[in-house]
Amino acid sequence: MRKYVDAVGDDVNLVFVVGAMAHGKIEVDYIDDFIAISGYPLSAAMCIARITEALADKWSIL
Repeated sequence: MRKYVDAVGDDVNLVFVVGAMAHGKIEVDYIDDFIAISGYPLSAAMCIARITEALADKWSIL
């Protein structure tokens, strides 16, 4: 996750769509990239925590 957010410029608006389902894929037209947070099943809360942690590190928030 850190590599992904580090590669994105600071002038880009980020929107993350988290699929909270056992399997399958979100299929909507407004998604540009698909990324995997983990190779193992995660709860939606853990997935969002990993995203926010990577962004906090990038922006030196914490």
